[in-house]
This record gives sequence, structure tokens and C-alpha cells, in this order.
Amino acid sequence: MKKILSALVSMAIAWAMFTPVSAVQIEEPIGSAEGPSVISENTAAESGRYTFEINGEELPVDACIMVPLRQIAEALGFTVTWNNGTVLVDNGVMHTTVTVGEDLYTAVTSVDGLVGMSAPFSLGAAPYVVDGTTYVPLELFPVLLGNQADAITFADNKIKLRTESAGVQIPNPFTTCASLSEAEQIADFSMAAPEAAGGLPCWEIRAISGEMIEILYQQAGNTVSIRKGVGTGDISGDYQVYAQQAAAVVDGRQVEMKGNGGQIYLATWTEGGYTFAVRANAGMSRGEMEALIQEIA
Repeated sequence: MKKILSALVSMAIAWAMFTPVSAVQIEEPIGSAEGPSVISENTAAESGRYTFEINGEELPVDACIMVPLRQIAEALGFTVTWNNGTVLVDNGVMHTTVTVGEDLYTAVTSVDGLVGMSAPFSLGAAPYVVDGTTYVPLELFPVLLGNQADAITFADNKIKLRTESAGVQIPNPFTTCASLSEAEQIADFSMAAPEAAGGLPCWEIRAISGEMIEILYQQAGNTVSIRKGVGTGDISGDYQVYAQQAAAVVDGRQVEMKGNGGQIYLATWTEGGYTFAVRANAGMSRGEMEALIQEIA
């Protein structure tokens, strides 16, 4: 998947990985009347962490600062969506889903046609909620903005965030095709797929040279995506955390299905040296998903 990886590198999502550490409990979150609070130990000061010095003597600890998620994210142009303990933060270029109580973060491309995410990393403290406000480590925002070295600065008792890298343009590796046969020529392999999926007509066919074919079915805001690519990696581009996951055998294929509330939103499998992914943004019943999978090769 060299071409896909190359496109992602140009997007600057090869973020630094951080060592998980234990958090230190505090009484007041940042923004309280008593002022900002430094709350958690961390071992990655070179990645923008903040060290302590007391009366001229350095302490052998680093810290991260917790800040209100929604206010800062929305000021930076992100939308924030709360869903029962998880929060989706998305600006159309990058997104992340944070879970209250879990010091585990990822950054994922939101650009249609690109596939990729950072490795899960720790920021030294888990998100938490106080009086209806979700707090996250300040360091999450530079990651979402491209991880520039000077993304965070302190001056005149202010924490300043730079957003110049937020508008980085990402090349789209896909070529739009007039037919499936044209896509097969570009991708250099064949693919079988239905004329309609989930009751939706075919809207677009596209391919990455030597790498992948994607067929999009769309109508009235509903979309189904079918992808076939070379290799065995996950090409779905869907890195949401679903409440339900189940393995199924469909026509002899070992299929991983993920969804919520009894609906399947994502199915992935590998077969014959190729990897497949079906995404349905409105969800499908398990029977509908299995019937669709049977038409794909």
C-alpha cells in the first residue's frame, strides 16, 4: 500500500508516540477561579510537556495540562459530538474519538478517499468530565493540527495555539472511473460488485493504481462503500469504536462485523491475497450485510 502511505505522509499524520504513564489526581481543572492546574506526570517533555522548577530546583517530573475540549475545539474549527461517554472531534481534515476515562488517543484522516490513522498513543492523562464539561490534555490539539513544533506557546499569561498547518492540502490518490472495467485496468485486478447496495444506486467508481478499487452507492444522504485492495491490511478508513463486534462466516469467508444497536456499519475480510471492506453509514441488518457480501469478489 505504498501509494496510500505516501499520501498519508504528505498529510503529516506520522505523529509521535508517547509512553503511557499514571495520572496524578488534582482538585481544580484548568479554567477554574483558582487558575490553571497541572495534573499528570508524563515522560515526554521534548514533545511539548511542561517541567517543574521550585525555588530554582528542577523536579524530575513532567506534566500535561487539561483543558475544556468543546470550547477550544470549536474555536479551532472542529465540530464536537458527544455520544454516551465518547466524543468525536472533527474538522473535515482530521478527527479523533476520545473516551472518558481512557488515556488512549488516535488521529485519523477525515478526507474522503484517504485511509489511515496514527498509532494509538498516550498523552499522560485520560479525559474526564466536571459539571458537564469534558477536559482533555492540551497536547491533543497540536496532534490534530499537524504536530508542528511550535503549535503551543506561552506568553503574557496566555496559552497560544498556532493553526497555520490546519489547512494542509492532501492529494487525493483516487482516479474517478467511468466504469468498473476502467477501474480494474487502473488497479490491475478484477472485482465483482452489485449494481445497487442497500437499496442505493451506484454513484461513483474510483481506483488507486495497482492498489484499490472503491464503489460508492449513494442516495438521499445514505452511502454504502465497497472497497477491494491488495494485501491484508484494513482499508476501510473507519476507525470508530463500535459497541458490538462479531465474527461471521459468509460463503466460507471469515468476516469481522461491527455496529451499534443491532445494526452493522462495517464489515471487513480478506480472501485470495485481497482485503475487502463494506461501510454503511446508515447501518444494515446482519442479514442484509451478509447478502451484500455474497455479491462481492
